[in-house]
Amino acid sequence: MQVFCEHGFYTFSPESMDDKAYFESNMGVRLVRMGERLTFEELANLPDFSIKGAPYGNLTATVNFAGHPADVLRANGFVFDIDNLKLVDLTDITKRVALYSQVNGAYIALTLPQAGALHNGEKLLSFTGVARFGNQQFILRTYEFKNNRL
Repeated sequence: MQVFCEHGFYTFSPESMDDKAYFESNMGVRLVRMGERLTFEELANLPDFSIKGAPYGNLTATVNFAGHPADVLRANGFVFDIDNLKLVDLTDITKRVALYSQVNGAYIALTLPQAGALHNGEKLLSFTGVARFGNQQFILRTYEFKNNRL
């Protein structure tokens, strides 16, 4: 299954008919259709704009912004918490993610990486890759980090 995490907004694209079922049984969470991809139910209905001071998902928007929900998350400093299935402030993510560097520049994770998790002092903001359920690996082919040392 292809995995896309843009600024803490997760979407998935099955590569085989069994991918959705494997993901749901391994993660214990249901995926729903959003356009051509799948996503977490809680992300599927987020609006494509935020109004400062108004509710956005389960949080209060910090800025006025219009765009894809992934861009709205980034503008407000929010990410989706995959453990609690809700939006959280990026600064509230304190967990670490174990990423294993590969010769080809990719990283391997043994669980779905949390956006905003720390790796070597940097926050993982976005990534794309694939889930390989047979060997329990998430292969991150592209990724974006933010220096957390400032």
